[in-house]
Amino acid sequence: MSNPYPLRPWIKFSCVLGVLVFLILASPSHSAIYKWKDSKGKTHFTDSLSKIPPQYRKKGELKNLDGETVKSQDFSKLSASKGRFTHVIKAKEAPGDHYVVEVLLNGSIKANLIVDTGATMVVLSDRIGKRLGIHSKSDLPTIGMNTAGGTIQAPLFILDSVKIGTAEVLNVETTTNPYMGDMDGLLGMSFLGEFKVEMDRQNWELTLKPLGTPDDELWEGKNKTWWKKKYETYANNLHELYRAARHVRHDKRKLRRVERLIAHYEKLHKGLEARANRANLPNTFRSYP
Repeated sequence: MSNPYPLRPWIKFSCVLGVLVFLILASPSHSAIYKWKDSKGKTHFTDSLSKIPPQYRKKGELKNLDGETVKSQDFSKLSASKGRFTHVIKAKEAPGDHYVVEVLLNGSIKANLIVDTGATMVVLSDRIGKRLGIHSKSDLPTIGMNTAGGTIQAPLFILDSVKIGTAEVLNVETTTNPYMGDMDGLLGMSFLGEFKVEMDRQNWELTLKPLGTPDDELWEGKNKTWWKKKYETYANNLHELYRAARHVRHDKRKLRRVERLIAHYEKLHKGLEARANRANLPNTFRSYP
């Protein structure tokens, strides 16, 4: 049976127009879409700042589709949302009840490292060091290390990245040890110190949890305690090295050794400063030598 009260044409049009307006207003605004250019000049689009590589995520330069500069609060939200992740990594059992995990070094070199919370830093075998090209560099600083063969001067260097599963740490202090035998090396505190570490020996799992509490304010995934400690460590090391350089300035051999260590920690401090600037870290949490 036909409708005895058909809608007049103008009423039909008004209804359709109303639905369209509702859909437009209800749909996400394209102002939440960000655009950025990579090193080759190619333009990319994304709906999340976290999907933009850090080197292209510069405050004051990013634009949305309306051509508006990304607001500071958007960066604050990004800093607060990153890093609250728990990483569970499957480990292998090694002789002596040790954990062994597969690690990716500098995004390209795989190594099986023993988890060692007693090691100050990541320690690699000479074999892995050669694959990384470490021993071809003659200008690296050295540190004294007690080994099975006695005390040696081991090279000190910085890995761009160390990644286990979904957990990644950048700018990791590392050294090599020629007496590692068949082992690839040790996963020490220069990596593990970025997390709360738990080891489940029943399931042979390594769990890496974020530092601090869920209520902590974060800058690039780290709370103020982490930032202050990191800054203070590098600043104090540099302060002592600058003083040591003055004491040995008449001994060229010793001065050269100290200068290489200074260059090493200046590089770490500079990298931390660049990261802090990206995260808009307050100056009150920073330290300088």
